[in-house]
Amino acid sequence: MRSHRRKTYKKKRLRGALLRLIPFILFCGAIWYSSSQTYEQQSLIPILDRITSKELFRDQLNWIEFTYAGSVVSIDAKGYAGFVEFFLRKGAHVGFFFMIGLFLSSFLHYVYSRLLVSSAATFLFLLFFASLDEYRQYLTGGRTPLIQDVLLDMAGGILAIVVYSIYRYRKSKGILKKYV
Repeated sequence: MRSHRRKTYKKKRLRGALLRLIPFILFCGAIWYSSSQTYEQQSLIPILDRITSKELFRDQLNWIEFTYAGSVVSIDAKGYAGFVEFFLRKGAHVGFFFMIGLFLSSFLHYVYSRLLVSSAATFLFLLFFASLDEYRQYLTGGRTPLIQDVLLDMAGGILAIVVYSIYRYRKSKGILKKYV
């Protein structure tokens, strides 16, 4: 009886670890693959030109103009599709690193049970991986590595660490239902 419980417990732990680790690996793989492509290989502008050909929100967005990494970002400077692509790309930086941070925080906490340790390790990994991603872009032709993109990546990752930490804290205090 005891042996059966131990096997069941080990299977449950392995399943829990894999449910956290596999999405983490998939998101890291997507970033790794993406940073090995040139800008031309992954440009969204041809697709966006077709989708946004009517420029429905041009009047509402025309006032937006700012500088990012020394380049002007506006509809006049980038064109409508280029302007939309800029926000999609930067949103992808934040979103993908949010997911990487969330799954890694969850996995490390699941394995080590210390929230501070898992959060610190996640932060360090995110910093390393974001920097490595920009370095790979430097090695890839037609790409521009930017420290600003590392900062965006880290913002997404830190947001994930904070969200996961709040979730764990609330769960430990019984604020959340038992199986949330």
